[in-house]
Amino acid sequence: MPLRKVIFWVHLAAGLVAGVVIAIMSATGIAIAFEEEILRWYDREVSRVQTVGQPGSALSIVELKSRVEAERPGEAVSTIAMFRDPARAWEVYIGEEGHLYVNPFTGVSQASRAHDAHAVIHLLEEWHRWLGAREGITSGSKLVTGVCNLALVFLCVTGLWLWFPRRWSWRALRPLLFLKTSYKGKARDFNWHNVFGFWSLPVLLILSVTAVAISFEWGHRLPFILAGEEAPKSRNYGMMFVPAPVVPTPSADAPRLPLEAAFAKVAEAFPDWDSITLEVMPDPAVSPADPLEFGVTVPDPMPSRGYIPVKSDPFTGAILQQVHFSDRSIGLQARIWARFLHTGGAFGLPGKI
Repeated sequence: MPLRKVIFWVHLAAGLVAGVVIAIMSATGIAIAFEEEILRWYDREVSRVQTVGQPGSALSIVELKSRVEAERPGEAVSTIAMFRDPARAWEVYIGEEGHLYVNPFTGVSQASRAHDAHAVIHLLEEWHRWLGAREGITSGSKLVTGVCNLALVFLCVTGLWLWFPRRWSWRALRPLLFLKTSYKGKARDFNWHNVFGFWSLPVLLILSVTAVAISFEWGHRLPFILAGEEAPKSRNYGMMFVPAPVVPTPSADAPRLPLEAAFAKVAEAFPDWDSITLEVMPDPAVSPADPLEFGVTVPDPMPSRGYIPVKSDPFTGAILQQVHFSDRSIGLQARIWARFLHTGGAFGLPGKI
């Protein structure tokens, strides 16, 4: 049997076997890709505040934190996200209630309205990653989706090989590149398959190859191996972990810097900041030598590239550590690119579309 015919039948068989799973992952992946935009739309009313008629300046961080906690006795604020845009409500995470939007001028808080949408997206994520299996990442379904991602890579490569015409001429290439409205039946189907397959090939190949890095341990390790690095054990956000810096020993009577002043120091260090998130210590007296933790976002289409973890001295406000995307190792940068190329987030909203 000629090689071309062998590849054709293997290509067809792979498509028939993996097609249903690939279709499920594709359909659910569309909704997941726009998760941020969907949730933002649901919260569009509570996430904005009226600036007209408000006091001249926002509440202090401590005052806003106190007002939120006073409305919820026994619960403590864990995170406060502040925005440069004065019309954006600050975002606070507290206790069991979780995500709140707080008017920075009045301290009035409102709960997120996107809980139901978030639950639906979470369900779609389960189907996208492991076909809805309750066992999650440890399930056999995770292996099935991973193998089907490999099958999609195979379909892309063999499909391109089968696409190449036996003789190169414009007459042979034209029905492979453009739709022919005069074709009917099987000829039309074959024309559509070739045309749509060819023009969507770059996107499909990127999605499938990056999915392999997410699906398999060896795929996760591959970018690090190629860069001559040791792969981190964590395959999620934990792979971004950087050991905390040591806070210089202060004098015995040195007071801790007020949070407002510490925030101002960070804002001064990053003049183009869009948002600054503060991780609030439950009780600074328990661990007085721990640095303050901030998350600074600067304008960038790629979320991980625009996010800068910052740690500062709680006594002086001096920046002790800032980790930019360019500071990461080559292997880790490649692994992060794989993640955001797969979701479309590498190039912002245009990349998702």
